[in-house]
Amino acid sequence: MRVLLSKLPRPWIVDEKKDDGYTALHLAALNNHVEVAEQLARAGKADLDLQNVNLQTALHLAVERQHTQIVRLLVREGANLNVADKDGDTPLHEALRHHTLSQLRQLQDVQDVGRLLMGLGAQGQDKKSSSFIACFLAAHGADLELKNKKGQTPLDLCPDPNLCKTLTTCHKDKESHDIETAAPSAAIDECLVCTDGKREMLFSPCGHVACCNVCAPRVKKCLICRENVLSKVKIEECVVCSDRKASILFRPCGHMCACESCAALMKKCVQCRAQIQHMVPLSICCGGGGTISEVKADVEEEPVPIPTANTNTGGEALLMNNGSRDTSHSDIQKLQQQLQDIKEQTMCPVCLDRLKNMIFLCGHGTCQMCGDRMSECPICRKAVDKRILLY
Repeated sequence: MRVLLSKLPRPWIVDEKKDDGYTALHLAALNNHVEVAEQLARAGKADLDLQNVNLQTALHLAVERQHTQIVRLLVREGANLNVADKDGDTPLHEALRHHTLSQLRQLQDVQDVGRLLMGLGAQGQDKKSSSFIACFLAAHGADLELKNKKGQTPLDLCPDPNLCKTLTTCHKDKESHDIETAAPSAAIDECLVCTDGKREMLFSPCGHVACCNVCAPRVKKCLICRENVLSKVKIEECVVCSDRKASILFRPCGHMCACESCAALMKKCVQCRAQIQHMVPLSICCGGGGTISEVKADVEEEPVPIPTANTNTGGEALLMNNGSRDTSHSDIQKLQQQLQDIKEQTMCPVCLDRLKNMIFLCGHGTCQMCGDRMSECPICRKAVDKRILLY
């Protein structure tokens, strides 16, 4: 898809419609082709608000099929959340038609709205998550007062007062919090080459993020520090929560593989297992301001060598009285290595610092501090339905 988009002689072909009004983006949203939709929206500059014969946008179709990752992508790329279809329904109307009793109960259990929205789009999430999608749309500016042709607002379709309250809270939090930060975040995320795409390529060894994926092949020197670029790596989603994009650069290893909330739990890089000395936020990597945090490593006591009577300064095992060689020193090294292997197996795979004391139903485990913040298993990506503490 990326190659096709780069070779198009006429860019407007991306928005060409079929007889039923469906564009390529409509079909990608309908069939949950996340990577294709991302390429069409970013590299192809597809119009996100085109409507088919039923006046549905790609966002309408993604919400109707409950494809949460497509919903997140379209909202993040700036799709209009208040476009009405032939019945006057907005995507928020559509989301509230598919709720289930189990989802409403789950909403009642989640008190923190931010934590509720963080679970949207996880790969292990139950596909029937329309109530969560509705909260996500409301939190990003969907109008709660728009009426369809039957005179119904989205709140009129809510069967439960708790869901109405949650939608209102999400909408108010958006109005009070995001307005102040919208302008500076848009400027610092802007690609320094084309000014259209978002910065998503990490340069090595300088550790700066200056351009989008499309412009990166043309860049030979970092646009921020002018240092030669030896390698470029695309910034992906956090490898722990798979919900937000990685936003913390680990030093000295130079990997960016965790979001801010997950990185706060770590003392070792989850990608290379190297000790983390400093954490650099994405804002600094983009040339803006911020604070570099220092990670204090726990001082591990080195094993005290056990003195033996038959040791040689040359490192060779000495002959014992019975004529055999003393191999106790090599045995001690093997035992120390085995002990280190056991420690690594029993350590939490997220923070690599605390012992595992919480198990999920899939069989994998973490420490309690990390496990309480997981919506899906960091090993197999299955949804975390139950947590079991070990004593």
